[in-house]
Amino acid sequence: MPTSQISCAVSHRQLTIGDEKSHRSFVRFVEEEYGKVDVLVNNAGMAFKNADPTPFELQCKPTIDVNFRGTVDFTEELLPLIRRGRDARIVNVASMAGHLSQLRSKELRSEFSSPRLTKWEVFALVDKFESNVLDGTHVSEGWGNSNYGLSKLAVIAMTKVWAREEATNGISVNCCCPGYCDTDMTSHHGRRHPSEGARNAVIPAVMDHPPSGEYFSDFRVSVW
Repeated sequence: MPTSQISCAVSHRQLTIGDEKSHRSFVRFVEEEYGKVDVLVNNAGMAFKNADPTPFELQCKPTIDVNFRGTVDFTEELLPLIRRGRDARIVNVASMAGHLSQLRSKELRSEFSSPRLTKWEVFALVDKFESNVLDGTHVSEGWGNSNYGLSKLAVIAMTKVWAREEATNGISVNCCCPGYCDTDMTSHHGRRHPSEGARNAVIPAVMDHPPSGEYFSDFRVSVW
């Protein structure tokens, strides 16, 4: 069927990622209205502009609370409905800024990429980064120097944790980098049209026989 002839009902509901009350309210609405979720794309995120005067250490918690902690809390609230879904998928929108190479410490890179990493270990590592940022030791402790980058690295790590945990439930869990897009977040400096960036999330969301635990970039599975 030509794309121009495809139609569907679209509805919207307010959701504030990082606000647990909002998460619960949204999940209740979805359960009452639809009873299940086939595809979740976690696209919400925030980043401080380079020109923002907020000190680096004060940017840390709000960035992580939305991009990582809020995303994890919301996803886990919704997981019971996703497990009811048909050929269910989760796609987490990450970033090229979330690459492992941002970590100066080989040990930290090994911990985040471990195939035995657990959710609680990811949280402990993120908490350690935040603590080190607050006391000014994050660089000497082997971390990178980007709150946004670390938050997205943690999202990628959690993607791989969920992929392992939800494999028995038939849920594929992947993440993607949309690329440097022409959006408000990049102050419209990005060269990629937002619709092209969105394709990186759409591909693992709708493809036949998707992998799980992978990082998509430039429309294909890529190296983290």
